Amino acid sequence: MRHAHRPGRASRMAREPKTRPVQCPRCGTTFEVARAAMSMLCPGCHVPVRTEDVTVKGFCAVTEFHTAGDAVVEKSGTLQATVRVTNLEVKGGIRGSVFAKGNVRLRKTAKVYGDVRAPLLAVEAGAILVGRVETGPEAAALGAAPPAPPAPPGAGAVPA
Repeated sequence: MRHAHRPGRASRMAREPKTRPVQCPRCGTTFEVARAAMSMLCPGCHVPVRTEDVTVKGFCAVTEFHTAGDAVVEKSGTLQATVRVTNLEVKGGIRGSVFAKGNVRLRKTAKVYGDVRAPLLAVEAGAILVGRVETGPEAAALGAAPPAPPAPPGAGAVPA
């Protein structure tokens, strides 16, 4: 009696793609990396790009914090940096501008002091956000600078 073929581990692995697309959080170039890759040199700007998901559990102060993956700042974590990620969940603190290609979720314990630019921003009751916010599809442009503040009345006027 023949048994129906049941796919084993080897055949399941063969169907899984060996690469995945990532986008450089600095220059926006999209390129393929091995599924298990943790970092890669961007072919566009030639800068190393972290491609893994990152969790911040303590204090981290850097000029720029970036990953082509997702990031979580735990309740015990504080991140002092310009942040460029795919998706971001904040339970702790951030001091610096945030640029996300996807969603930003501020949990009730979050404290963010800086501008946020993301297609979607979700803020739970109790979260603190001090800064300018830009949301919508065009906000996914990670390399762009945060929105400029409006000019004060009379700025740019030429004296007579």
